[in-house]
Amino acid sequence: MNTRAVLAGVLVVAVAGGVALLSSPTKKPVPEPSPAVVPAAPAAPGTVTPRDAFTKASECKACHESEYAEWQESMHGRAWTDPMVQALSNGFRMSECIDCHAPMPIFTTGIGARVAPRQHSRGDGVDCLTCHLMDDGVSVAATHAVDTSKVAGACKPTLVPEMSTPAACAGCHNQHQTVDELAASGLKETCSDCHMAAAKRGAIDGRSHKWPGAHSLDMHQKAVTLDLSVADGALHAKVSNVGAGHQVPTDARHRSYNVYVSAWDEHGNPLLADKMIGEFRLYYRDDFRPSTQIAYGKSGEAKWTLPEGLKGKVKVRLAYALNPEELAAKRVLTVSEKEIAFP
Repeated sequence: MNTRAVLAGVLVVAVAGGVALLSSPTKKPVPEPSPAVVPAAPAAPGTVTPRDAFTKASECKACHESEYAEWQESMHGRAWTDPMVQALSNGFRMSECIDCHAPMPIFTTGIGARVAPRQHSRGDGVDCLTCHLMDDGVSVAATHAVDTSKVAGACKPTLVPEMSTPAACAGCHNQHQTVDELAASGLKETCSDCHMAAAKRGAIDGRSHKWPGAHSLDMHQKAVTLDLSVADGALHAKVSNVGAGHQVPTDARHRSYNVYVSAWDEHGNPLLADKMIGEFRLYYRDDFRPSTQIAYGKSGEAKWTLPEGLKGKVKVRLAYALNPEELAAKRVLTVSEKEIAFP
């Protein structure tokens, strides 16, 4: 066979194959069909969907309006914003104050353990979540078993017996042994028995969330009595702790009970005008004076020497001061006032 003819035949075949390849359509991958979007079935009547975690006290207001209003009025609610607190803490530059004035939930740090400061919503002070929010962020501690399984978006109350015990208060209020003082008193009453008055909450017997404490004249008058006597040429003013299971005053070092004396002779001439003769308190750490607090069932005494050779009368006033600055300005609460003749 002619060599040229063979080469020509091969070339024709090659060109024909190339044309065939160029003219063949490119094969594209077939896309996967998209999964069908199935709309969620509506929840059956009575079904409650899980709620998000609680982050602020204001989320409690819708269902617990009365408690929320009481809390806002309380010193717990104003634990961060109160002007006296701001002044005493130097605007919370004294960072150790933050722990108890804007604490994390007590169930996070542990019942009875020292609280730790939270990093958000500090203006809410000691809020609803501080005492009630549990570790899952949704359940709350309660003193009654409550079924909210059919209430949409509700908190999930869990019966926690410790909520009714002094241990629940210890994280903040045992920094100066207040809870330990109550235990030492031998009384069966708890903190809430005295500081959270009974309050009707619909069908449930609840408790007030005002915690008036040392800001209430009624609480002071239930806690302490004032008695006067004249003996051995002196006036004796006895202050007795008859109703507070802890010492009085307790907890904060800046609080004090103070005894003042005024005196007149038998003709009504003034001998003395509102002179402080006694003070009962836990002093500041750098003061180094021993505590003059009064334990439950005990008494403290202030004494004033009577003027010799005179007859007259003495008026004694027992007052309560929130801090030394208030005391110096005589912005004090008069708890009790009594008079006695001498000699």
